[in-house]
Amino acid sequence: MPRTALLEIDFQPWIIELGHDSGTLARAGSVREAQRSAGALVVCTRYLSRDSADPLRSDPAGVGARFHPAMAPLPGDLIATKFDRDIWSNPDLHAQLGLIGVDRLVITGYLTDFGVRIAAERACSLGYHVTVPSAACAGSTEDEHRLALESMVAAGVRVD
Repeated sequence: MPRTALLEIDFQPWIIELGHDSGTLARAGSVREAQRSAGALVVCTRYLSRDSADPLRSDPAGVGARFHPAMAPLPGDLIATKFDRDIWSNPDLHAQLGLIGVDRLVITGYLTDFGVRIAAERACSLGYHVTVPSAACAGSTEDEHRLALESMVAAGVRVD
């Protein structure tokens, strides 16, 4: 039986502040509730820097690594860390999703023109069926958000 995972990209306060749409967080929370109710696995992703001279973003226990309280992982959620813009550079993610039979992804998050677009397009290339609810994502600007969504559609992502 096909299984769906909700892949939440970078719901860290310092990244959320860079988004163009202040309503995105609440809409992403609604998507999370709906997906969780439908039995989807929730995967919370976060960015950490490898540069120790950047303590805000490099300390895994620091404030920069924390999830926004509204999007904090719950028991049973998977947490995946990335060290660049591409969550798929974490080799464990694809392996873990494969082990539990995930073949469909719903992707929300920040920023549409960086982490979300890269995650969605790479997921398609890995064989996942990918849906991106556009209102549950924010770009660095409204135009960058729109351009990223267009790029995802061209790559085979379903954008709602």
